[in-house]
Amino acid sequence: MIRKTIQRIMPTAKKVIVIAGTTGVGKSQLSIQLATKFNGEIINSDSMQVYKDIPIISNKHPIGEREGIPHHVINHIDWTDEYYLHKFEEECLQTIEEIHSRGKIPIIVGGTHYYLQALFNKKVETGSRELAKKESEILNSNDPNLIYQTLMVVDPDIAKKYHPHDTRRVQRMLEIYYTTGKKPSEMYNDQQLTLRYNTLFLWLYSDPIPLDKRLDDRVDAMLESGGMDEINQLYSYYKENNFKPEQCENGVWQVIGFKEFLPWLEKSSGVTLEECVDKMKIRTRQYAKKQVKWIRKMLIPDINGDIYILNASDLDKWQNIVSKRANSIAEEFVNDTTIIEERAPVELSHLLDGIEMSTKVKQNKTEACEQFICEICCDQQGEKLRAIGTKNWEIHLKSRRHKRNLTRGVKKAQYEKWKAQNKSSTRV
Repeated sequence: MIRKTIQRIMPTAKKVIVIAGTTGVGKSQLSIQLATKFNGEIINSDSMQVYKDIPIISNKHPIGEREGIPHHVINHIDWTDEYYLHKFEEECLQTIEEIHSRGKIPIIVGGTHYYLQALFNKKVETGSRELAKKESEILNSNDPNLIYQTLMVVDPDIAKKYHPHDTRRVQRMLEIYYTTGKKPSEMYNDQQLTLRYNTLFLWLYSDPIPLDKRLDDRVDAMLESGGMDEINQLYSYYKENNFKPEQCENGVWQVIGFKEFLPWLEKSSGVTLEECVDKMKIRTRQYAKKQVKWIRKMLIPDINGDIYILNASDLDKWQNIVSKRANSIAEEFVNDTTIIEERAPVELSHLLDGIEMSTKVKQNKTEACEQFICEICCDQQGEKLRAIGTKNWEIHLKSRRHKRNLTRGVKKAQYEKWKAQNKSSTRV
């Protein structure tokens, strides 16, 4: 993973609020609340909601529930087109400037978290080395898979930062490697990464068990309220244009709820509607887990832990543990006052394990430099986990992972003792 140092924009810089989180966790609801309270407008960052129509299976927030808040970069792309990161970056940045010009705050919300790369300044120049014939052929091959796989070979660290379909950016990274002889990941690592705007990151999180139940229920509700009509609408278009199953990896056809039903729609032998519904539920739950993984492994390290987690596990407590906390954090951010809220409520502090915190967190300078090594937990590289600063160390000691490893260590020791005793008795 590429680790960078974030340079915070000065408080007077134009502000942006980002609401990250899994599908079905309540991001749209929170965005409406914050936009209403802080004079905001919403920018969609979900790759499926940019496509026209199919509001139910793409989970667009119902217009009647938007309370008059403008929504941008949504419901405007034809099904024949594909939508890539560079297009989102162009539209998102232009919309942010337009919202700022109206004296309002842009609130970015959606589940396609790699789109948030648009908020970073990333600039590495190509070099002057002349390309070899084979290199030129690869770069100009118009073969996205070949270009991406080549980048994976020469610089897997940078390749993993991009979606394989983001051909323009993948191609540029490979071009940088060819013309400079240096890995782009190392060049970026030497750079100081900056945010384009003074950005507040909120992570709306739910524990998996209640979230899985909500996601399953939501799939049932979607299908009962017109989702099947939308799936049939997509299928009619699919058949009229002679699309093939392999094309379901691109564009609007990636939406969860189409290819899961395709075998049933095409009357494949033995495939039932109930099986397709179960596949849609499984895929939705898997996608939510993938989103959490991306936030922890990609987004949080990129912003140096400068994020605030909101616990949306219990919807009955939404007003007290989500709304009030989000309002308090956002109000201090908007007013340029010190944010006194903790990064995460105690029960979710484990989500920040091993992640270096922003200098925005108040710490004694000596404490911030002190390092602690855990003898029973490992980091992503398989090395003993290292915590920077007393606060991070205390968070780790209270984490579920640390407690789980402690229990595992005790059980292992007990087992080894039993095995040794049993071996001795057998010999006798």
